[in-house]
Amino acid sequence: MENSSRKLFGTSGIRGSVDDSLTPEFSAKAGLTFAALLENKGTVMVGRDVRLSSHTIQNAVMSGLSAGGVHVMDCGVIPTPCLLFALKKLKFSGGVMVTGSHTPSPTTGLLFFLADTGEMDEHGELRFTKLFRPETLRRMPWNQLGRISTLEILETYVEQIESEIGSIRDIRIVVDPGNGAACSTLGPVLERLGCDVVTINGEANGAFPSRSPYPQPSTLGQLSSTVKDMKADLGVGTDSDGDRAIFVSQTGRVLWGDTTCAIFVKTELKQHHGGRIIVTVNTSNLISRICHEYEAPLTVTKVGPPAMAEALRNHTDAIFATEESGKYIWPKILMYGDALLATGKLIKIMKKEGKSLEGLQSELPLFHQFKTTIPCDEGLKACALQVALQTWHAKENCEVTTIDGLKVSYPDYSSFLLRASGTEPALRCYSESQDADEAHKLMDVVTALAHTAVSKVGEK
Repeated sequence: MENSSRKLFGTSGIRGSVDDSLTPEFSAKAGLTFAALLENKGTVMVGRDVRLSSHTIQNAVMSGLSAGGVHVMDCGVIPTPCLLFALKKLKFSGGVMVTGSHTPSPTTGLLFFLADTGEMDEHGELRFTKLFRPETLRRMPWNQLGRISTLEILETYVEQIESEIGSIRDIRIVVDPGNGAACSTLGPVLERLGCDVVTINGEANGAFPSRSPYPQPSTLGQLSSTVKDMKADLGVGTDSDGDRAIFVSQTGRVLWGDTTCAIFVKTELKQHHGGRIIVTVNTSNLISRICHEYEAPLTVTKVGPPAMAEALRNHTDAIFATEESGKYIWPKILMYGDALLATGKLIKIMKKEGKSLEGLQSELPLFHQFKTTIPCDEGLKACALQVALQTWHAKENCEVTTIDGLKVSYPDYSSFLLRASGTEPALRCYSESQDADEAHKLMDVVTALAHTAVSKVGEK
């Protein structure tokens, strides 16, 4: 990975295994690089998720930051948004989170945040990559090394969440932090706010023995059945670092992030009488339809928090940003997702409207969605995607977007998307339509396009 010609950053941060790519040596160098990016001064907060390798990687990163002359605050095991709330309140220079987010246990990662609580954008990643070359890095002399101190920030986070949400009594909720870092915050804070909380998979364990850390319909079966068994009003499942939230209705139905996105977008546009919405290209066109109804400007970005952060910095009129994975961003509060904040916001909407989650969903246009992946060797993804772009011939009455793969949208808001995965050796295929048969047909189109492209690059 230290080869300067290799792309360091994926969809969000740098990810890898402690056994090969994201080694302690690499991580120390990454910390030294971030210190150089910050002009070798200031204070950086560093936290980690519960993965078995994250403590080792955190120590290495902090060593590199210190060697670069930056003071370090060791925040221990915390959800990613906890780090960011404290970063905003305490006005430090930046933050580093050691987390694999939704990926399997052997994988961990490094997320680099600026003082505004957003990840580095593409320009920052390019600067980082250039600085990463050995000849451009330098350690500070012994008497100019940064100090490493510990900082407890959980209570600061809890106080800020309570201030943002307020009391939310008379609701029963099942929470599933998936043995991740949100075990210490999700259920306990909701209880403090007045909820009747049932917790499953609430013991922190970096091996994730209960379920995958990727919260989605296929991994939240236990949450779904518990919501029904406990006659709860709502359920929520998070990833390993507590920024993603996938919700379950009182009937046990697991909602894709797009549906909850739409509820939040509609609410924000009502409250603000308009305003800019920012979404990633893989977000449902349901959001486009709602923005059209409210005559609200919509900005579409590449997939991933870095692209969203760049858009938020460029569009100060944005009131909300979201992506289909379950990240919901209120930029005036934080430039990143927070499962706990989103849960509180959703409960407040339900109580204000006097409706269940399914009741809120029933007011939205119904979109049928299909998602799948096509295996593709890591080194061939870019070539396969290029072949697909060259193969597809745009037809009349469609809008083609190529900011991140190929997305084709039609006037009735039907669409398909083909893009390279930023986290695994695969091409991702999406289709959607308000007509189920049309959604199936579009999935056939996009998967055939993907298979053809993979086959062609494999022959070369």
